[in-house]
Amino acid sequence: MFLVNTVERDKAEGVVARAYQAIPAQIDIPVPLRLMSASPGLMEREVNVIGYFRTHPRLSPALLASIRYVASEKFGYAPCAVFNAQLLRAQGMSEAEIAALSCKPAETPLSDEEAALLAFVSRVLDDPASAARADIEALTALGWQESDVLDAVSMAARMKGYTLLYRVFVRD
Repeated sequence: MFLVNTVERDKAEGVVARAYQAIPAQIDIPVPLRLMSASPGLMEREVNVIGYFRTHPRLSPALLASIRYVASEKFGYAPCAVFNAQLLRAQGMSEAEIAALSCKPAETPLSDEEAALLAFVSRVLDDPASAARADIEALTALGWQESDVLDAVSMAARMKGYTLLYRVFVRD
């Protein structure tokens, strides 16, 4: 139950309808997106961010779903963890590989470069002050751009914000 009025898929109009159309009909509207429907202006901005990441030239859908999954697990945001685990399964990842994302990203189907970036993101979620210039240089040596590193951490940080919004406005 939402504490604010949200929009059902079949009643959506304008920017909310456009946002919902990006979600296949057989998949429920993700809780954060449904919550954003209470504020069409905020929803529009979220749609732009989602579009940015959806067409990111270097962060793959599997890596982004992995980042969201790991961050959601760390922040205790079950709906997002469940949703992203479903996305990862749909991309062919096994349960063991999904379980390894947080602790052993190198043992997943992610490329070595993606696993290194995910490991960095996972580590800094636990200890932000542990990030050092050497980490950025190591990732850029693997072919990542500094903007990719910032984008990856930003995606994880967004999960913390969604967690707070969920805890404030959603009741099971």
